[in-house]
Amino acid sequence: MKKALLSLLMLPWLVSAQPPVPTFEGLLKEGGLIFTPPPGFHPVPVEPDYILPYEARYRSEDGGLEVRYAIRPLRRIEIDYEDPHNAAPSPNDLFNMLFRTLSETLAKDHQVISHEYPVEKARSLFNAGWAAAGVFDLTDGVSGRYRQAVLLAIHQNDKADAYTLFLTNDLGKEKARIKRLRNRLRFEKFEKGIHRPAPE
Repeated sequence: MKKALLSLLMLPWLVSAQPPVPTFEGLLKEGGLIFTPPPGFHPVPVEPDYILPYEARYRSEDGGLEVRYAIRPLRRIEIDYEDPHNAAPSPNDLFNMLFRTLSETLAKDHQVISHEYPVEKARSLFNAGWAAAGVFDLTDGVSGRYRQAVLLAIHQNDKADAYTLFLTNDLGKEKARIKRLRNRLRFEKFEKGIHRPAPE
């Protein structure tokens, strides 16, 4: 299941592929998101990434922080699910599993410190029904320049999952700047909350 979840993260056009490959601007529109480039940062060419392919990349002028942005519109996700006794899960219900799978795959030794934003905070900051962040040291192969990361994930039902990956060599020094920049990618408006089953 974990391998299947990771494959969903790798290509935002996994099933309904239609040439040309979607642009960052096109995915923003499709996912109901808005993006404001971070001030004091310049765009950097996107490079292949087999853990978290991304559609936009920015680096600070001082080189201390890089930010990558990835968008996964939910309507593009079709789940290959072969359990004859259960229905396939809805793309609306995968956001937490996808976040955990992705962050643990990006992290060295799969070690992540993560937390979910309170529902009210997710809505006020990101117009999202759900949001979470994970902090970790990077596994080999993600970046030749940076060693540490913060992964921010946001979700809105029937819209998209979106990810902001902050890369640095000094999380303590960059904490305030990351906080200021965390909602540069956000939903245009809040439309739907999430529904979780009551605890047993």
